[in-house]
Amino acid sequence: MAADVGMQIKMNNKCFKDIILLEQGQKIDENQILDLVAFVDNRHDCADFRLLCLIKTYLSYSPLLSNYTLNKIKNSILNFKYWMDEPGDDGMCYWSENHQIIFATCEYLAGQTFNDFVFTNDKKLGKIHFEKAKTKILRWLHYRFLYGFTEWHSNTYYEEDISPLCVLIDHAHDREIVEKAKIVLDLLFLDLAMHSFDGYFVATSGRCYEAQKKDSKVADVNDILKHAFKIQSGEYNYERLSSMFLLCKKYTVPNIIIDIAYAKGEQIIKDSMGLDLFEVKAELNNNDIDDLGMFLWAMEAFTNKESINMTMDIFNKWNLKENNFLKDLKSVNIPLLRKLNLLPLVVKILNPATQGVAIERANTYTYKTEYYMLSSVQKYHPQEFGDQQHIWQATLPNQINIFSTHPGCPMFDDSARNFSPSYWVGNGINPHAAQDKNVLLLMYDLNARKGYLERKRMNFVHFYFPIEKFDEVIQKDQMIFGRVNDSYIGIISSLPYHIENNDELIYHGKLSHFAVVLGDKFHYLSFDAFVKMLSISSFTATKKSLAFTLDNSYLLKFKKEFYLNNKLVNTNFERYETPFVESPRNPKEFFIQYQEQKLYLNIEKIIRDFS
Repeated sequence: MAADVGMQIKMNNKCFKDIILLEQGQKIDENQILDLVAFVDNRHDCADFRLLCLIKTYLSYSPLLSNYTLNKIKNSILNFKYWMDEPGDDGMCYWSENHQIIFATCEYLAGQTFNDFVFTNDKKLGKIHFEKAKTKILRWLHYRFLYGFTEWHSNTYYEEDISPLCVLIDHAHDREIVEKAKIVLDLLFLDLAMHSFDGYFVATSGRCYEAQKKDSKVADVNDILKHAFKIQSGEYNYERLSSMFLLCKKYTVPNIIIDIAYAKGEQIIKDSMGLDLFEVKAELNNNDIDDLGMFLWAMEAFTNKESINMTMDIFNKWNLKENNFLKDLKSVNIPLLRKLNLLPLVVKILNPATQGVAIERANTYTYKTEYYMLSSVQKYHPQEFGDQQHIWQATLPNQINIFSTHPGCPMFDDSARNFSPSYWVGNGINPHAAQDKNVLLLMYDLNARKGYLERKRMNFVHFYFPIEKFDEVIQKDQMIFGRVNDSYIGIISSLPYHIENNDELIYHGKLSHFAVVLGDKFHYLSFDAFVKMLSISSFTATKKSLAFTLDNSYLLKFKKEFYLNNKLVNTNFERYETPFVESPRNPKEFFIQYQEQKLYLNIEKIIRDFS
């Protein structure tokens, strides 16, 4: 098994820059393709990304390639390990939401292309791989339609969902696969359109990393946004996986969704993405490894009490003890504990920090105006462990992003797993967040019970607040205010702060409360008026509550209810509550409407109707 090559290498150059020249009918230096072949043949983590591009290249551009390179690609396809139940040890991550559809797409198209060939890793015919992958793809598409995306609003992983769907649409022979992939792509692009500001995808997210949180211009989905909506500009990077969308022939983003991306005026976008762990078993109602098991693992739910028994069943049945990501599960792989069904109790006693890796249901609230955007996930498991979840973000013009985290420490030391939670990625301990329009309340209580594998817990919370990017910043007691053009932000806190590196506000203490307020010249006339208004607002924090009064009165009870003007606010949203589409959870159909345009989507009946 090859050693892990590290995140920087894994996440770079998933395709090759001259694929665009092949698209234009030109021959190229094929060494860049052979580099991808070598990566795939070594079965490094993220080999599936490269294999997707190799399959696309083989299917689209074979007449332009030498027999040597074609044979190399063919051998890589036939020799690859397509799933965890096949022979061989490796360090690949198969199970996250994006990897599941990429592996399945690669296997499907490999089996379709080499139907009567023996695949050397498991000695099975291509037609067997084809049927196996078809089942996986249809299940994945069905669950995304029904529940939304586990990796909600991810400006990294949406690229890795969109790309395989585009390759399927261009090359699958099965109408059901093609049309259902188009339907799910429509929902993905609707998500991108509704949660973008100034052309950038900047919402709360199930998985988000430091660079993309701080700087919207480096988000992984930017080339997709440029091509789909034409709001951003600039050259495309064809070494990215998003080149699969750029080169896609048979899918076009519907005009109604493009127009939604340009929609002006005040917008409140609420949605529900994914499932909570307590919901999963009842929703899926089976104990099948390929169905329930892979749904749980798509959530990254390995060591939670609801998933630990299934995890160990998969771990043993598929012999995953040498996998880089899963090898530490050997410590609880004790037959007596499994036989007596004691593993959930062990989880409860040990309280492993790895429980926070699970990405559960997100009730997200986004408020957009022409001046700013504020986006947050409501009451996302407060005071529990976190990982890569991005709880909230405020975005002002010129790509100024503001957010907070409780700095965490990675639970492992090896290169495959040492990147989250970290100083700016995710949270060590999650806050309680609640939002109404331009006002966000935050409560952090860092007094949670210590967890197994948890490193030293930081006793502070910090905000990313890039002072030099603002036109004007005012500090006043335990408040700070920023202005860019005619857009404003104010942060009121229960604790004093100090500033590090001119972009970090640090609040020391195990208990901290915040009100984040966005404003603009239209509503407050001037920045000075905005500062004065917030300075005389009522802000009262206790251990278990935060009360704030500005234009309205707000009350947040920690881990409990949120009240607006003394009325209980329901923060468990339907699947969509937006100006463009409304639907309940577990929908059978979507009616998307904007101005005079309509789009009807029904995945079970395979209907994608424009009117």
